[in-house]
Amino acid sequence: MTQLLEPGRNYTGEELQKISESEDVLLLSSNEDQLFTDASREYRVVSWYEGFHSHGASYQTKRAYIVEKV
Repeated sequence: MTQLLEPGRNYTGEELQKISESEDVLLLSSNEDQLFTDASREYRVVSWYEGFHSHGASYQTKRAYIVEKV
């Protein structure tokens, strides 16, 4: 699995939204539902996990990123 977001780097809300729309990733944010409310707000990738597993109609493995607003 290719690394999409680099830990320690800042991304705008717009960049994160585009990535989440085009890639199968999970974004976890410390500021609740405000992640995409301001496209210019910056978020830092704090950490990531390779093995997030989602069960449902089909089994999926996703990369999960933890972001916090800067």
